[in-house]
Parts: sequence; C-alpha cells; structure tokens
Amino acid sequence: MPTRKITAEQRKDWRTLPLADWNTLTVMTQIIDLNRERYGIDVYIPAAGGYRFEQGVIKRALTLYGSEALRETIERAFAEHRVTTQYPQLTAGFLITYILPRIMPQVLAEAKRKERVESAVVNGGMTAEEIAGWL
Repeated sequence: MPTRKITAEQRKDWRTLPLADWNTLTVMTQIIDLNRERYGIDVYIPAAGGYRFEQGVIKRALTLYGSEALRETIERAFAEHRVTTQYPQLTAGFLITYILPRIMPQVLAEAKRKERVESAVVNGGMTAEEIAGWL
C-alpha cells in the first residue's frame, strides 16, 4: 500500500494533523500560533541560536519523547509561562531548553499512569474504586 504524501500546508495544521504525522514544521507552527493567540505576537523571532537551533532542539525532543508528549508539554508551558516586556514571546529554543525539563517528567508520568490504568481495566477487569485506590 503506498504511503500518502503530506504537504507542508497540511503539516502546519497542528490542530487536526494526526500525531503520528507531526514533524519539526508542525511543532514550530504550533509554537508560532500559540504566541500569536496568547501574546499577540505577529512576528515570531527565534531564540538566539536562530531557526536552525530551534529546529534541532525540536527534532531532538520529537525523537526522544514523541509528538503526543511534546504537544502536551508545549500546551502546558504556554498555559503557565508569563511573558515580560523584555521577553514578549515564548520561543521554541527557550521552551525546549529550559521549560521542557521541568514539565516533561510530569507529562510522561501521567501518560504512564494512564497506560497502567487502561491496562488494568482491560486485563484485570478492575472496578473504578479499585483503580482509584491503586493510584
């Protein structure tokens, strides 16, 4: 069965693109869009290392953690980060270098906990009360 070709425009549609199809462009577009929506930033300016640096840290994070965990980490970072007049946006470089190490362990632990619960329900037929007590 031939693989389907995903265009750059489709990759930019991070809200509807399946997580399995995410790449660096998708994550970068998410960060740019969230800066526009949350902070009113119309022109995204990358971190000090430039776009290549940011693309590299995004690619590494996607490889290490996967698109689902990275997406959740980015959403949490934007929910809790407060910009200042000196730093009016949240760049991909800053987010992944400084914020991700604090948030990602929480995201991964919650995903593992959820996976254990789903496995227990499917395999063991545990009741909701037993699961709550187990957690």
